Amino acid sequence: MARAEIYYFSGTGNSLVLAKLVAERLGGGLIPIASVIDRETIESTADVIGIVFPVYYADTPNIVRRFAEKLENVEGKYVFAICNYGGGAGDSLKTVDRILRSRGKTLSAGFGVHMPQNAFHKPWEMKSLAYRQAPKRIDFIARSIEARRTGLFYSNVLVQAMMVPFQGWLRRMTALYLEKASNTPAPSGLTVEQLMPLADRSFAVDENCNGCGTCARVCLVDNIEIVDAKPVWQSRCENCLACFNWCPTNAIHGALANTGYRYHHPDVTARDIAGQSGALT
Repeated sequence: MARAEIYYFSGTGNSLVLAKLVAERLGGGLIPIASVIDRETIESTADVIGIVFPVYYADTPNIVRRFAEKLENVEGKYVFAICNYGGGAGDSLKTVDRILRSRGKTLSAGFGVHMPQNAFHKPWEMKSLAYRQAPKRIDFIARSIEARRTGLFYSNVLVQAMMVPFQGWLRRMTALYLEKASNTPAPSGLTVEQLMPLADRSFAVDENCNGCGTCARVCLVDNIEIVDAKPVWQSRCENCLACFNWCPTNAIHGALANTGYRYHHPDVTARDIAGQSGALT
């Protein structure tokens, strides 16, 4: 098997677990996107390049978009993406492919994996089932990569097909939601991608905050500063909800995180998340 490098972005652990599984299966190296995103260009010497990420608002996280825009030296290489989601893949894989194509490159294959929802509570969701099925799905993905299969492979083709007609409507609803979350006067004319970094304007902490700084350490884009022992968000938010879900005292609240539902993968720690950018907790 040719040498592989797996780049990943993970706020609450799902993508990290999947990235580890596929890296082990392919015998590849594991590289956090947060550790390389500030480079002017990102080059890989591997023959197989993987990108593992969560789906946000039925599309690709901003940090993963920036990564794809900076990726160089991939001509003739097998480039694949794995997105994970609580609902569906949406346009996420197509967005990565579009960005690569705009730079004269191509996404060889894209795969979807269902994982537990990290943003809101789904009473019918069976997390234990998703955890058990993930390694089986990764085995299929790894075999497909080894066979150099091309195309997009969703875990639930029916759900994906049903979502297609609603993508435009979903984008409009998401923009309205983010305008409200960011206290941006509507209609702002801003895109979903432009509004996402501003959504942290609604974040705040209650009396449970003890100033431990965990939120700042797990933030992979250095969006949180601790001022007078309290977090202050800087409007560079990725909407990953790491700060919210990893807060040890459940002190963080806001428009993106006001449901009372908190989640992180049981096999991942705050230290694992912080380690993506070199910080430790």
